[in-house]
Amino acid sequence: MRKITFGTDGWRGIIADDFTFENVKVVAQAISEYVLENYENPTIMVGYDYRFHSENFAKVCAEVLSSNAIHVLLSKQPIPTPALAHAVVKKGISGAIMITASHNPYYYNGIKFIPHYGGPANTQITDRIVKNVERIQKEGLGSLNPDEKLIEYFDHKEEYINDILNLIDKNAFERKTLKVLVNPMHGCGIGYIDEVLKRLGCEVKVINNWRDPLFGGHLPEPNLENMKDLLEVIKSEKFDLGLATDGDADRFGIVNPDGEYISANEVIFMLADYLIKTRGKASSIARTVATTSMLDKIAEKHNMRCIETPVGFKYIAECLMKEDSLIGGEESGGLSIKGHVPEKDGILADLLVTEAVAKLQKSPKEILRDIESEYGKLYNKRIDVRTTHQKKEEALERIKNFGKSEVAGLRCLEYRTRDGLKVILENSSWFLIRPSGTEDLIRIYGESPDEHKLEEILIDIRSYLGL
Repeated sequence: MRKITFGTDGWRGIIADDFTFENVKVVAQAISEYVLENYENPTIMVGYDYRFHSENFAKVCAEVLSSNAIHVLLSKQPIPTPALAHAVVKKGISGAIMITASHNPYYYNGIKFIPHYGGPANTQITDRIVKNVERIQKEGLGSLNPDEKLIEYFDHKEEYINDILNLIDKNAFERKTLKVLVNPMHGCGIGYIDEVLKRLGCEVKVINNWRDPLFGGHLPEPNLENMKDLLEVIKSEKFDLGLATDGDADRFGIVNPDGEYISANEVIFMLADYLIKTRGKASSIARTVATTSMLDKIAEKHNMRCIETPVGFKYIAECLMKEDSLIGGEESGGLSIKGHVPEKDGILADLLVTEAVAKLQKSPKEILRDIESEYGKLYNKRIDVRTTHQKKEEALERIKNFGKSEVAGLRCLEYRTRDGLKVILENSSWFLIRPSGTEDLIRIYGESPDEHKLEEILIDIRSYLGL
């Protein structure tokens, strides 16, 4: 029997291999036991995405929960992860189970548990669930007796949309009717962003807005490689903006009117600067260790802290809940803001960028140029190096014993080992090495105000690692 483990955002597996109905029952039972230990008279929501069999996996989870005398609210239709997190907080219930593999390939599915605070489960919670899983796998699941009377159905779309609209400055849209191209990538964002934009008076065209469990043959991840159809449409027709969300709509994708992709790092610091100027300051900004240090510059100018966390939105969520962070984000395409749920929300991120474009009457690229003229430009890049197990082990040893005093001619000023190895270099440059915990893969990130120097840094580090 394969080991079921929870990563940074739940358990994911290959459908019909390890992600089976029997294993889903095991995880649902483990979550049920955790919930019963920690909540009195619990109510748990169950949501699901558009993936193959997701609605059936969700029904099985509801049946397991009801077998444990837990009141269940089962979504009537596919629901975005951020909308489900919002429903948990809005209704004040014990938590939720979301059936999704987010941006993973079509042959994956997954389960994530959302606790009562409406954000990713922290390590303490997932560790306890995994312990339950291990015991159940060892002892056997036992008989289950679902109680249909404990299962009700819900639809949270309108409540979520109304609250999202309350986070958006509607007056920003009065000066000009924006023409926006929306790409939900056959995922849970279908019918959400376009609906909000229409209520804001925008002219909207939507592509890939029907269920396709194969996601059109692409990864449902809104990056440059997977959004070529959006790039073609936005270049052939005149739009003010292109927006996308991933499979469960917790990640965002932004495209300039000329078809240029705006990176997640750029979106995060663009919105940090915009929110400070339009919403006011807070105590801090939060970013992961791999995310641009442009946020540090912005925070410093406004006498705010910039909190660096390990990779994983659960750490950003902690800052949003406990550190009065105005915005928290990660370079992989997730962010949320103060006053919203502490879960990454691609729908909200896309709409905030749209608001900025409408209010400032500038394209995203023009907004970025203004910010960079104030703070300077930083180039960043990430490379994923797939290798052999032996070479990975050799690289890990070199990381452990890293002793270089300079890289690409720049002095090493500080070494951070909280999540991988991050080395701060002179000239506002840095690099980060993070080995995958599950694959023979090493990720190398870098940032520098000099694009050529950035390439030298990455080449130097890759050479040092023997990759």
